[in-house]
Order: sequence, then structure tokens, then C-alpha cells
Amino acid sequence: MLFNSFTYLVFLPIVVGLYWLLPGQYRRGLLLIASYIFYMNWMPAYGLLILALTVVNYLFGLAIASFEKRGKLILLLGLVFNLGCLCFYKYANFLLDSVYQAARWLHLSFKLPVPVPASEPVLNIILPLGISFFTFEFIHYITDVYRGSQPVRNFWNFALFAAFFPSQIAGPIKRFQDFMKQLLDEPVFKSSTFKAGLFLIFLGLFKKIVLGDNLGQVVAAGFNHLDSIGTLDAWVAVIGFQLQIFFDFSGYTDIGRGSALLLGYKVPENFNWPFLASNLTEFWHRWHMSLSTWLRDYLFIPLGGSRGGAWKTRRNVMLTMILGGLWHGAAWHYVIWGAFHGSILVLTKEWQDVVSRIGWLARWRPHPAWHWSGVLTTWFLLFLAGILFRADTMPHALTMARKMFIPAPSAPVTEVFAVSTLPVSLAVYALFLLCARLSASQASARASRLPATPLLDRIAAWWHNSIPAHIVAYSALSIVILGFAPGKIEPFIYFQF
Repeated sequence: MLFNSFTYLVFLPIVVGLYWLLPGQYRRGLLLIASYIFYMNWMPAYGLLILALTVVNYLFGLAIASFEKRGKLILLLGLVFNLGCLCFYKYANFLLDSVYQAARWLHLSFKLPVPVPASEPVLNIILPLGISFFTFEFIHYITDVYRGSQPVRNFWNFALFAAFFPSQIAGPIKRFQDFMKQLLDEPVFKSSTFKAGLFLIFLGLFKKIVLGDNLGQVVAAGFNHLDSIGTLDAWVAVIGFQLQIFFDFSGYTDIGRGSALLLGYKVPENFNWPFLASNLTEFWHRWHMSLSTWLRDYLFIPLGGSRGGAWKTRRNVMLTMILGGLWHGAAWHYVIWGAFHGSILVLTKEWQDVVSRIGWLARWRPHPAWHWSGVLTTWFLLFLAGILFRADTMPHALTMARKMFIPAPSAPVTEVFAVSTLPVSLAVYALFLLCARLSASQASARASRLPATPLLDRIAAWWHNSIPAHIVAYSALSIVILGFAPGKIEPFIYFQF
């Protein structure tokens, strides 16, 4: 079930209404049933998969806590089980294809007697939605139990943690300690929380449908017609993709977080103004934060983290990002995308060390020009990395890069952008960001007991207290979303991961 489908727009109000009408002892059961309906709407058979993974990891958690002396062995078995399931569903065909291509290359290049099948072997496997995300949550769970956290002993509570539909398919990646605390505290209805959830849902739908889906058409016009596009087209397509994936994924996260808030739950934020980052290290502290912190806690640190000297730290960064790239997709261009990010993160650290040792450079660091030049450099690096992420193959990525830097005429992509609704909708979103920053400045001023702008305070108070204002605003926004929506519903990009 897609968050941007009419099915979900019927499903969510029914679940929320029943949830708050039912007595407290029945609400968790309702959420569990609703979460399985949500997941099985796509492919009923895979409901059994998430149930089986839930049962096995529940037992692993209890076993690790009960048999402390053998906890490390049980944890190892749990990791092998979870990663084995992920590898089978997500990487089996990738591994088969890699072996096939390597054997074919050895046979053709060196005439080695390597047995090569007549056709490329392919397994008939459909990737289960969200398997990367809930596998990572299971790994986090059994690892933290091994590290000393108390296991979840109520199976139905653990099943709800695993299946919770607002974060089920594309995150954010939850930590079970935070979720269980909310579950056991029994959420209570708060109008402020409900309003915040409704706002996030509408914001997410605007990002996904009005901005992300329409940008997707512009991006496709470039990446699907590499032979006919010009230099300006290539830049529009590449920049458009970086914006598309942000609006698509942050829109999904907003809808998920908003849906959780309607039910009284909070799931982690995933984005914190990532395009204001002045280097790639800061970018990963702001972008897909639930994944970046997971990679830090369950991959980078176990590999050795920053212990063991500079070389080992750089090695661990590279390994973490390469594996993070492979997590995003079963293809070599994702691996190279991860290696690109890892290399830039290593070079960023080296550059920061150089700056700290050179006095005149260190004195420039606080200057705004230093920050904004860093922001522009980060954008450029993200655009280059985005080519690897969006292209179907490495040759396609190289072709797009050549189109960007070798001048060529033609402008079909630019024309698609110009006649779309995007110039208007991007301007509306920019105005929203400005208002959000002003609102944040007001809140900061009040918290610091500094002078605030009375007019902005009155507008904020009117918005928070006026139900008619909400009805008018959301009705108008619904009309805009429907009016600016493209001709068909597009799935979320991160569903493929």
C-alpha cells in the first residue's frame, strides 16, 4: 500500500478513528492487524516472511539474554540468519550475474576453460518491500540485547515494533528502546500532536506528488534519452534528480512520521536541512539520519571506528560507505557510489586536518564565505554522486558525465521543465522554507528570552488555535496537490531498497 495512494487515504482515517475509539487494551492489537493489512496489501504471501523473521528474532533476543555465556555465538547466528535472508532476496541475482560476467570475461579474454552457461542465470525472486529496513531493525535489536539492553518479552509488542506500518517499508529505522517506551507508556490523545501529524502528512504529500513526481518526469527525460540531450539538459536532469530523491524520500518520511503522530507515536527524524551542509561529513549527519547513525553504531564502530590510528579509521570509513552503497542496491554502480562517498569523506577529514595546522586557513573557517563555498562544493559532489545513483549502469553514468562537461546543444529536458508546474511549485516550497526558518527563529528568540516579532507571534497563535484556518488551508492544499499531480501514481524511490 503506497502512502500516496487513495487506498491509504481511506485506510489511515479508519485506523486512526478506530484506534482512539477503542479502549486502551485493544489498541496495540488493532495496530498490529492494521500493519499486516498494510504490508500484505502489496503481496499477501510476504506477510508470512515478516512474521517468520519476527518470530525468529524474538527467540534470538530471549536466547541471548538467557544464555549469556553463549550470547556471542547466538548473536553471530542471528546476524547470519538476518543477513542471509537479506542476501538471498536482494543479492542472489546480483551475485549470480557477477560470477557469470566474470566467467564470461575470463573465457573470452584469456580463452580459459571456464564453464559459461549459454544464457545468464536468473532466479525468480521478487524483492520484498522494506526488507532492508526491517532487517536492519532486527540486527539492531539482537545486537543491543547482546550489549545489555533488556529483550522484549511480550511477543505481540515485539511484533508491533517490527511491523509498525508508518515506518515499515522505508523507515526511518527505529530503535526498539525508544519505541517500546512509547508503547508501554500508552499514548494519549493530544490535539497539538494530532495537528502536527496532519501537517506533516500534507507536507509530505506535497513534496512527493507535486515536487518529487514531477521532477521525476524531467529526470527521466534526461537519463532515458542520453543520446539526444545537450549539456544544459544533463545539468538540469542531474540537479533535478538530487532534488527528486530528497522530495521523494523526505516526503515519504514526513507522511510516515505524521501517520505515527496521529496515533500518538514518534519515529525518528530523517532529514535536517541537508543541503545546507558545508561538507559531505556534515551532509551525512543531516541526510537519512536513521541510516547514517545505524551504519555508525552497527558497522563503523564494530569495525574499529576511530580506534587504531588514522589509516584504520579511513579504512573503516571506506568499508562502511561501500557496504552502505551496496545496501542501497544490488548493482556495481551502487558500490562505486558508496566508494565515491567514502573517498570524499576521507579527503574531507584530511583537508580539515590540513586547515587546522595552517594558521591563515584556520582563521578563515568562521567566515561566511568559507561556509557557503563549502556548501556549493558539497552540492557539486552530490550531483556527481547522483549520476552513479540514478544511472542504470556504469556506461550510462559515464555518458551522462560526458554530456555534463563536453558542451553540446539541444534542450528537450529544459523544455520539459519549463512547461511543467515545477517553477511555480518550487517557488511555493521556497516560500514555505522561508516561513519555516522565520518560525524557527521566533521560537529560538522566545526560548532565549530575546525580542521576537509580535506580528509573527500573532500569526502563529492564530494558526495553532483556529480550526477554520486549518480546514481552509488543507482544503486548498489538497486542491493544489490534485491539480499539480502527474498522470499516474509513482512509487517511492526507496521502496526498491
